[in-house]
Amino acid sequence: MDHIKVSMEELLFQFLDQSKFLFFPEQWNQTFMDYSKNEAFTLLLIYKNQKVNMTEIAEYLSVPLNTVTGIVGRLEKRKMIERRRDDNDKRIVVAVMTKDGQSFVKEQVELLQSYLNRVIETLSEEEIRVLFHIIDTTFQVLREDKSKSQASEKKVKKITIE
Repeated sequence: MDHIKVSMEELLFQFLDQSKFLFFPEQWNQTFMDYSKNEAFTLLLIYKNQKVNMTEIAEYLSVPLNTVTGIVGRLEKRKMIERRRDDNDKRIVVAVMTKDGQSFVKEQVELLQSYLNRVIETLSEEEIRVLFHIIDTTFQVLREDKSKSQASEKKVKKITIE
């Protein structure tokens, strides 16, 4: 078992060494590198759905509403999105893309798609099936682990007061 552990550790470090270039801005032509993770995912969510309210962003990112207010404010300041009142219910504030935001995200999505297409083009159909199976399995395991840890965190602790 120790042999497997050492091999897994070695494999992990090889993977990290091989993939570190992904985290340097020069590699991605500034793709979302000037944005925080939450800002980038918010841009993608709004791009995909056209308009979203603050609660939808909070649920998507798994963050509180006051965090969303800051994220939306920063994106608004950069002129990527704007807040508007919902057409049907004026009490609801929605975030929508500006033209600059729309073209920026579209350009970034197309760039990421081109990288993915270049990788996919080098693989056989069987390799593509195996790749997506591994990705699905990986995400399923990670989601299960997250669900288990969240369930254990939600247990109420009784504190004895003396």
